[in-house]
Amino acid sequence: MQTEVVHEKDNARYVILVDGVEGGELTYSARGDELLFTHTYVNPVHRGLGLGAVLVRNAIDDVLATSDARITSGCWYVTEWIDKHPSYITDARSGGIDAETGNTCRIVPGKN
Repeated sequence: MQTEVVHEKDNARYVILVDGVEGGELTYSARGDELLFTHTYVNPVHRGLGLGAVLVRNAIDDVLATSDARITSGCWYVTEWIDKHPSYITDARSGGIDAETGNTCRIVPGKN
């Protein structure tokens, strides 16, 4: 199985291709210096393969590499992924994710 994550900027989404076929998407809304991840979807036939995690990690890495945008999450899956990968998060007091509410995060490069 080969995967590729493609940023469709005109459609405000990241798409994961599985063997050349669309397997899921991560949508976002951009305003000023903020990027809000709004929804993650993986096609039912591709669920359970970790594709959501691949999609989220690649989208975050792309945003970090191409902008200084403050990343926020309105998607439960993205928030859960961030909680499981704390090395991607800065100190909560400096704009990181609120551990109690799961709101607002600023992502920093890291490896997990």
